[in-house]
Amino acid sequence: MGLCQSDEEKTGFEKSKAIDKQIRQGAATDERTVKLLLLGAGECGKSTVLKQMRILHNNGFTEDEMTQQKRVVYNNTVTAIHQLIKAMQQYQIKYSSPDREVDAMVVQDVIKQGRESEPFTPELAVAIKDK
Repeated sequence: MGLCQSDEEKTGFEKSKAIDKQIRQGAATDERTVKLLLLGAGECGKSTVLKQMRILHNNGFTEDEMTQQKRVVYNNTVTAIHQLIKAMQQYQIKYSSPDREVDAMVVQDVIKQGRESEPFTPELAVAIKDK
C-alpha cells in the first residue's frame, strides 16, 4: 500500500480490514458453539436434559419457572404414590401396618380433591414419609 493511494482506496481497505476482523471473531465464536441433537420417544427425558443444561450453564430458572417446576414435582410425587396404592389394591398386597392404610387414604383424598399439584399439607407430608 503505497503513498499514491486514493481516499476511496483507503476507505475500502479499512472496511475490508473491519470485515476480516468480524469474520475472524465470528469463526472463533462458532468454534466454541456446540450443537446437540436429542432424539427419542416421547417422555424419555429430552427436555429434562435441556433443563439440566440450563441449570448448570445458564442462570437457572426464573421465580415463575421455579414455581411451575415445583407444581410438577408435587404432582409427579403424589401421582406416583397413588399408582403404587392402586397396584397394591389390584394385586391385593397388604399394608405393613394399619397406619399405612390411613396414609393411603390421605393420598387418595388429595387426588380426589384435585390437589396433587399443590404444596404438601403437613398431613400429606407425614403420610408419604418413609416410616
